Amino acid sequence: MKKYRIILAVLALAFSASCTDYLEVVPDNIATIDNAFTSRNTAEKFLFTCYSYMPSHASVYEQAFTIADEFMVPYPQATNTFYNDPYEIIGRGNQNVVDPSLNYWDGAKGGKAMFQALRDCNIFLEKVDNVPALDVSEKKRWIAEVKFLKAYYHYWLLRMYGPIPLIKVNLPVSASVEEVQVKRQPVDDCFDYIVSLLDEACADLPVKLPKLTTEMGRATQPIALSVKAKVLVEAASPLFNGNEDYLNFKDNDGIPYFNPTKDLAKWEKAATACKTAIAMCDSAGFKLYKYSPNSNDRINDELTVQMSIRNSVAENNFNLNKEVIWANTNNLSGHIQMLSTPTLDAKFTSNEGHRLVLAPPLNVAEMFYSSHGVPIEEDEEWVSMGKYG
Repeated sequence: MKKYRIILAVLALAFSASCTDYLEVVPDNIATIDNAFTSRNTAEKFLFTCYSYMPSHASVYEQAFTIADEFMVPYPQATNTFYNDPYEIIGRGNQNVVDPSLNYWDGAKGGKAMFQALRDCNIFLEKVDNVPALDVSEKKRWIAEVKFLKAYYHYWLLRMYGPIPLIKVNLPVSASVEEVQVKRQPVDDCFDYIVSLLDEACADLPVKLPKLTTEMGRATQPIALSVKAKVLVEAASPLFNGNEDYLNFKDNDGIPYFNPTKDLAKWEKAATACKTAIAMCDSAGFKLYKYSPNSNDRINDELTVQMSIRNSVAENNFNLNKEVIWANTNNLSGHIQMLSTPTLDAKFTSNEGHRLVLAPPLNVAEMFYSSHGVPIEEDEEWVSMGKYG
């Protein structure tokens, strides 16, 4: 019996060793992350992957204004059409924490996976030095672009969720349970980190895109400085600067996530950043859009002003519209424009028949000033009509 036990034990050890060796063999022709950085072309594709997580600002499904009450759609909404979700989820009180709409934390219900985006950005920054024969100036530009994207994705998460964990580097696969339990950081630290990334990126970004037709949407110095100005204005705003509503919102060590003491120096930093961004945009040739009527057009000054306002966001010829600092090429606005356009001719059918699905409700319209330049509830004409008072 002892002999049998010894033989079985030896066989078990041999089998265990052979299994271990077998499992450690990497099959041929299997792509790895390192393959993405073996040439300039594959590395550039990974760069564009980092851009692919940009929020779709013109999408009716990926922006908060269509799930709140700024726009309303015909109700009840048909469940067999794409109009039923996520319209008015917040506006009707149906948002939830279990499966929320616009989930940018996990990447669900209209939201992109921002933490996956940050992981890909970190992979690029870790691996880009491995690309053979990559031009030094181009590598600096690529690194700057990814640092800009990393800042922007952190900023997007901060705007949505307040204090967030800062993903400065990727955790190794071998990370312990304690290491993967990353803490959220106070909002001031989050803002500081975002601004530091933008500052690092600015130096190596181009002032203008070298190839406008093929590089539209990629980061430039005017874009980075404009985002920095916006970030610092939000950091100085009452929401984050001395907000006592979050006085008891602290981590497990008792450190408050929001600084309850208002700091006026934050407004000074924001003002300086705004001036710097304006100066850079001005030197780069950006200017407010002004509609120039054709010689055959007979329109008055009032209509010219209206066309200037309209085309500042509708004119997509960037040789004419110098007001666009950053064009998001991840999606187009044709869909939301179609859904907001009234049906002017009853003969339109199919998709054209779905016009005027989006419209602002009366309570939103009443938030704007009247034609007399005062809040509607203070306008004597409206009060005398019995609408208010």
